[in-house]
Amino acid sequence: MKSNNSRLQMRFKSTNTFHPILIALLVAISSAPAHAAVWYARAKGTGDGKAATSPIGSSAALDAATKPGDVIILLPGEASFDGGVALKPGQTLLGLAEGNRKPSITNTDTNRHDGNGVVLANGSKVFDVRIEGTKASGVLGVDVSGAFLLGVDVQDANQSTNFTSATVNVLGRIPHGGILFLATQSGKEVQNRVHECTVTIAAGIGIGAVALSGDSNRLVVSHTSADKGGCVPPLFDMGILALADGRSSETQVELSDTSVGGRLSEQGRNVLAFASADAKATARIERCTLRECGQDGVCAVAAMVPATVEVQIRNSTIERAGQMNIEGTILNLPPSDPARAHESLVSIDALDCTIRDAGAVGPFRADAHNIWLAPTSFGPGPFAKGRYLLSVRNSTVTKAHRTGIEIGNDGREFKIASDEGEYQVILRDNAITDNGSSEIAIAAAGALVDARQNWWGTATGLATNRVVLIDKAQWSQLDASHPLLNQKDGRGSR
Repeated sequence: MKSNNSRLQMRFKSTNTFHPILIALLVAISSAPAHAAVWYARAKGTGDGKAATSPIGSSAALDAATKPGDVIILLPGEASFDGGVALKPGQTLLGLAEGNRKPSITNTDTNRHDGNGVVLANGSKVFDVRIEGTKASGVLGVDVSGAFLLGVDVQDANQSTNFTSATVNVLGRIPHGGILFLATQSGKEVQNRVHECTVTIAAGIGIGAVALSGDSNRLVVSHTSADKGGCVPPLFDMGILALADGRSSETQVELSDTSVGGRLSEQGRNVLAFASADAKATARIERCTLRECGQDGVCAVAAMVPATVEVQIRNSTIERAGQMNIEGTILNLPPSDPARAHESLVSIDALDCTIRDAGAVGPFRADAHNIWLAPTSFGPGPFAKGRYLLSVRNSTVTKAHRTGIEIGNDGREFKIASDEGEYQVILRDNAITDNGSSEIAIAAAGALVDARQNWWGTATGLATNRVVLIDKAQWSQLDASHPLLNQKDGRGSR
């Protein structure tokens, strides 16, 4: 088939509307191979796809017609294009909206592209389409790199609460979700982008990046929302997932100008960064809003130690989580390398943030903390040893139902010995006020809390009755000297 690139470029250049989607399409076409063709598709179409007046109407026919590097134009229609679309390397899928309604894709058949709405390939691009009611993931990329999603709306994904073929330690099989990227090939590095997209009511995972078998998976998400969705038992109910499992595996998720909320089951977490078995998971959260969820707003978990989890939060609001707005924990599961178990690290760094109202929803109000850093007993035996770093600067930490910031675990709940982890905590230029029973609680003998230069709600500083020392913790572990003298010096005016 003769290329339609020149004709299509002229069609868009003749308009007076410079929509970002059209600009992106022109860039895609300009960089496409000279032999690339343009195909047209519409639900229930009966043509050969060579012209807009003769669109292809079936997923199977589209698969058979297109080649790598081609451009697929999805035309508006009354029905959704069923069966999903499996892109080939370098292909671009563009939806042409009718008014404010984007053309839609669905997949009600798990025997067709495994029930996924759009299956990505290396270098593929998807612009301005709606994906709804899929049996499996709305968008799935397995071992792909260079994929770019812009203006993609995913709704009601993974209706069958189905699972992918990927399995990880501790959590088991990885379910499908709204937009999901899996990296499974040893030594491979992949990177993909999601921009100006929405994911609504995706079962299991809203948006996720998973690295297995020693590979690296970087996902950049910007100006996007992930809202609501149901739990896939036993543990998957996440708005955003950054998961790395296995030696040398690494996942990095970067969120900016993004909102997440509405995962309201008792397992519901807005952002989960999870590393196990000598892997590393990193999450950077910038200018984001994390709203109501059933359990944790941001949860950083190291499992099957050694493992490393690092979370950076900048200029963001984290509020109304059912239990912890921010949690960092190391699980006491059998280590993957006992000689190196002590190398595990959970690091959380928050700057210019508002962290408030932990315990606002759900059944965990009695144990609701704005920030909680401590090990968790996930099986028999003592707590796992490891290092914890917490830095909170120029932020507001307020109105948790129980505690503003709690460090360490005394083990009483699990009937085991108290926490022997190492903690370095720096709190500086914050407003830490009006938190339930206390502003600070320390339950680890190995914790050093530098809380100088904060606003504690009064010019006299942190009152002794607003500090709780548990088990072996001592006053010498806490330095709250040089308090700020008025509220405007901290972040209380935010």
